[in-house]
Amino acid sequence: MRGRRPATAVRGLAAALCCAAGFALAPAAGAGGLQLTPTQLTLSARSQADGLWLINGGDRPLQAQVRVFRWVQTDGEERFEPGRALAVSPPMLELAPGARQLVRVIRLGPPPAEEESYRLIVDELPPAEGERKPGLQFVLRYSVPVFLAPAGDPAIAPALSAQLRFETDRPSLELLNQGRRHAQVADLVFVDAQQRRHPIAAGLLGYALPGQRVRWPLNAPAELLRGPGTLKARINGEPTEQALALDPPAR
Repeated sequence: MRGRRPATAVRGLAAALCCAAGFALAPAAGAGGLQLTPTQLTLSARSQADGLWLINGGDRPLQAQVRVFRWVQTDGEERFEPGRALAVSPPMLELAPGARQLVRVIRLGPPPAEEESYRLIVDELPPAEGERKPGLQFVLRYSVPVFLAPAGDPAIAPALSAQLRFETDRPSLELLNQGRRHAQVADLVFVDAQQRRHPIAAGLLGYALPGQRVRWPLNAPAELLRGPGTLKARINGEPTEQALALDPPAR
């Protein structure tokens, strides 16, 4: 996930992350300036560390800061809290044009009993006063999901149930994850009774963490979704679509 913000602006972390809605599923995020790859990390129970590459694709040196927060979902709301299970190295770095730097993400203790979720917040820092170009400048913020797999790395999967809601003029999808693993939901499509495909959301729709319920507004006609059909999506990057088990819609 990445967002742009004016170099002179000061924003709270939660507000900035809410504005940073364009998560990249491509191998590298960012077309110029600060880039990173991969855009998601999972530390298995057998791995003490992993890493991501920060790349300066611009024409001037840049500085970046990397922080890690515990990622919590409660009643559809997301929070980012201090956490002590992970460390990053280096937390501050400077990149020359065209340079790249590996940032290591290190688990400090044993594997957790259940999957844990974190976010790496990667901020491009504003240039020094004397190095700023005329006019409004922007710096980048990325939010990278990091998941700690539980001890034993069992082959667990999300257990999803879905419900379409029509409480406003804009329909929404409510998703409950009763499993022990996160669900990354992407490429949502509605297949009607005639097997015609109606794309609803291309790319990433969002995440449902274990045991949590989330809701996403849908950019689709309510009359289409009220009709007979099936909602399908790609879950956790799997190439095959999965039909979402729909409860009776809430009218």
